[in-house]
Amino acid sequence: MPEKYIVNTVVDAVVVGGSPGQRVLDLSCGEGDVIAALAEKGFEVEGTHFKEDDYILRNPNPILKTARIHAGVDLGGTLPFEDGSYDVVLATEVIEHLADHPTFLREAGRILKPGGRLVLSTPNVHRLKSRLTFFWTGRHDLLGGRLGWETAPEDLYSTHHHPVDFSILHTMLFLSGVRIEGLRITRINPVSMLLYPLVPLVSLFAWISTRRVVRDHRDGGTDLRRWLRHPALLLSDQLLLIAQKG
Repeated sequence: MPEKYIVNTVVDAVVVGGSPGQRVLDLSCGEGDVIAALAEKGFEVEGTHFKEDDYILRNPNPILKTARIHAGVDLGGTLPFEDGSYDVVLATEVIEHLADHPTFLREAGRILKPGGRLVLSTPNVHRLKSRLTFFWTGRHDLLGGRLGWETAPEDLYSTHHHPVDFSILHTMLFLSGVRIEGLRITRINPVSMLLYPLVPLVSLFAWISTRRVVRDHRDGGTDLRRWLRHPALLLSDQLLLIAQKG
């Protein structure tokens, strides 16, 4: 289940720029903390669960009994919702559990209304601490939930088996008709703060590495370069983005 600091940041991202009465769908809503907080602020909330034993609900929020929760929704395929149904779609600590990111993002974009927003969070493998971990060990720091050898194929969704590459995510969102409008910081690990002096150097390398992309695809490349140098991408434990459907 998402930690409290993630829940708070997601809720704030929805409230800022949103308005009471908007229709919100939380894809894989877990214990319901996010939709409960949004319902208190006047949003019309719904959620999904995959299967009955999808979660160990230690502290299920009462909202799960009062809000509309769509059961049996497999996020790896076509979502059972009409085009343009929701003002806001949430994917909080979900996408790293899915094998088919393009389908998921395309479906999320499809069910958003024009001008609607996608709020997505996932472990940030691009933060400085994770980059250092990968440099020394060859393994990403996935913030728990790592795939194990004993994991059955049908239980892959319960692990962090598909870490998200931001450059690819940026492109897939663009192809889904959704553009990133902002990144938020959830929490900064002390090690990342110690590495903060490296931010200007990393930003310079990001600028250099995107020269060809900017040359060949100026609009998308310039936008990608901007986000690759963003402090939230370099420091935040989670990659938390707000994207808008055109």
